[in-house]
Amino acid sequence: MLAILIPGLILVALMVYASTRIKRVAAEAFEAETIETDEFAVEKPDGFLNILNRDPALALDAYSREFGVDAAADIRQARVEVRHYRVCKMSEAVGLIKERSTVKSDISEVINERKYRLIEGERIEKGIGFRDIYKLTEKGQDIFEMRAVVLEDATEEIAQKVEAIVLSFVVK
Repeated sequence: MLAILIPGLILVALMVYASTRIKRVAAEAFEAETIETDEFAVEKPDGFLNILNRDPALALDAYSREFGVDAAADIRQARVEVRHYRVCKMSEAVGLIKERSTVKSDISEVINERKYRLIEGERIEKGIGFRDIYKLTEKGQDIFEMRAVVLEDATEEIAQKVEAIVLSFVVK
């Protein structure tokens, strides 16, 4: 009997340790961090996860911990992506945005002598409302585009965190 009890206790102890470790690592993944590459930098707030094994077409892919409600229960409240379009003009990138979303505002700004465009739009997909926020800039013949997609009924806290992400995005 004792020969079975001791290995059983050891197995349970190992399972508890592994479970605790997994929970700790998962919680750390949602902590705030600065994401910096050779091309851009952005501040990711707590509550967002930076996907490491992302779509190779994306330079950054992150989403909120929280999901929507009702019809949007399977959709994250917010998602942020960065794309690098090679040999692209600003007019082409803006044209793509206007095809996807109804533009509500289009503002230009300068950060560290680089011109950016902040475009905000709205769209409805399958009866669910979305707010799209874009931040674009040119670098040589390329365009860098940050796109934040926020559920129309996202919490105020999520909306503020998304705005902070967008504002922090700078291309080097």
